[in-house]
Amino acid sequence: MRVKLRVTHFHKEEIIRELQEKDIEICEDSTLVLYEEVAEDRILCKKEDETIIVPLGDIIYIESLGHNVFLHLDKAQYKVSKRLYQLESELPENQFIRISNSVIIARNAIKKIKPALSCKFILTLKNGDRVDVTRTYYYKFKEYFKI
Repeated sequence: MRVKLRVTHFHKEEIIRELQEKDIEICEDSTLVLYEEVAEDRILCKKEDETIIVPLGDIIYIESLGHNVFLHLDKAQYKVSKRLYQLESELPENQFIRISNSVIIARNAIKKIKPALSCKFILTLKNGDRVDVTRTYYYKFKEYFKI
């Protein structure tokens, strides 16, 4: 078997060694490509006609409103071209959690958690915004934070 290899230099030698042990040849003209998925540590956003690079650590929450998705930071808001489900699959699970059909929050952005009626929580975030954990995501949220 022959494969084309597209990986970062950090793991390249280790991957090549393991593939060669399994009699897999690495060549540039192969149609089968083995690539390493690398998690991004930032998201590209739009503000008017500019592209803004937002580090994941600056995000407080991500919200879908109609057909638009917005990143909410401490004192700014930016539009993202990706859909909420795409962002959810790309974001690190240990840093972000989905709390409703339209909101993903950063784990470290929560200031207060207040229980509400009907299996819900109301969260106050560090920028002062309030968001609801809906019933659909209630038990996942409780498990995530071990409440």
